[in-house]
Amino acid sequence: MKRVQDPVHGLMEFRGMEGFAVEALRAPEIQRLRRVRQLGLVYLVFPGAEHSRFVHGLGASYLAARFARSLETATREFLPESLRADETVVRDLVLAALCHDLGHGPLSHPWEQQLIGEGFDRRAWAAALGLEDRAWISDDIAWHELVTQALLLWPDGELHKLLEALDEGTSERVAALVGGRFYLPYLARLFQSDVDVDRCDFVLRDAYQTGVAYGRYDVDWLVSTVTVGEAAGAPVIGFDSVKAPRVVEQLLIARRALYDTVYHHPGVRSAEGMVGLLLARLKENREAVLPEVGEGFAELKKAIGGETLTLPEFLALDDHNLWVFVQRVGSIRADPVAADLARRILDRDLFKPVPIVGDRLQQFMNANPPEAIELVDQVLRRSGYQDAPSYRLYDAAPFWFFHRDPEQGSMFVDARDPRRAATSLREHPELVHHRREKREMLRLYVPRDVVDTVTRAMSNAGA
Repeated sequence: MKRVQDPVHGLMEFRGMEGFAVEALRAPEIQRLRRVRQLGLVYLVFPGAEHSRFVHGLGASYLAARFARSLETATREFLPESLRADETVVRDLVLAALCHDLGHGPLSHPWEQQLIGEGFDRRAWAAALGLEDRAWISDDIAWHELVTQALLLWPDGELHKLLEALDEGTSERVAALVGGRFYLPYLARLFQSDVDVDRCDFVLRDAYQTGVAYGRYDVDWLVSTVTVGEAAGAPVIGFDSVKAPRVVEQLLIARRALYDTVYHHPGVRSAEGMVGLLLARLKENREAVLPEVGEGFAELKKAIGGETLTLPEFLALDDHNLWVFVQRVGSIRADPVAADLARRILDRDLFKPVPIVGDRLQQFMNANPPEAIELVDQVLRRSGYQDAPSYRLYDAAPFWFFHRDPEQGSMFVDARDPRRAATSLREHPELVHHRREKREMLRLYVPRDVVDTVTRAMSNAGA
């Protein structure tokens, strides 16, 4: 028995083979996650949000163990032994949950969205990460997922060596679980679905750390309702259609509330967008700016320059060295705009939203997009911000109530039916009304001293 005390789950107990998750914590690839905040820049608005991806991964692994134990009991009577999760599979599930976020860069999502981008060269990165011969690399795999796979399969990595010393092939199985390629495919929904171990932990943890009262749900009851049913002739993980609808809805609404109040808070989105503007500015002027930053930061400079990184180089990236780098940028003379943005971020002098939002802003921007942007830029230039594009943010914060891919959505299982038919959450009569909840919150951010001027100019122009 391995025990870890946690502020969210209390005393987390890992039994038997599950306990190797605690042993795996000593791998540098996992220890690095202590230096990457789970919520990036959210702490600038919610000061308690200092928790790391390390503690989130540990919490997710504990929930994976709990779900696996519940599944063992629920499936013993009707699932063939060859399809059940034995002790080895349970251990692999726990390790996969622990490692699912290994590939996140500094500040997590802002780094990936603003610097890497969705259209990054996946084949070039795969080659740099030692995955060039892997046929399962898809054209839409996210950057952090690709890096996670590489870290698990890296022959020279300490984590890989630990996993292989435990049992040959463990690293391949854990990577397959995280990537949705496991030989028991129904278990993939524990990692990528409407209700998965990632969401089940971060909803509770982020609510606790930020101090908001919205992210609560009955995790004990939810775990007790997990089971296996059948859809399209294959087993699928689901939740009891009689016992689970209310707690599943409770979790989904808690997640939505966190997006509304925390993740999409205007101050949070402003800070993330300003980091994006700074990184874009550095990338544009890298030949003039990066040498002036001084020695060190080789990995950051390569990433900002659009180059791929090796795995040892990636492991050198974390929130700590990024902030030291931003401090250096704040003192450079080669690019006053980059220096100003860096100082504003460090001093929390964040851009403020123009009080014209949502549909009104959308209609105004759609009517004459070039003219609308030029209007804002003219006001900024008249106010002394000559490089206007570096001082405005047009932000569309998207939200999906259910998983974006219906094929990966969670299921309800009719445990009273001998066939154990499984149906999608989004088709349940008590949840179907949530299907329309796909939205964006549109905002325009500018420096605080020009908010009123920009607002008047846009109002006069018909916004």
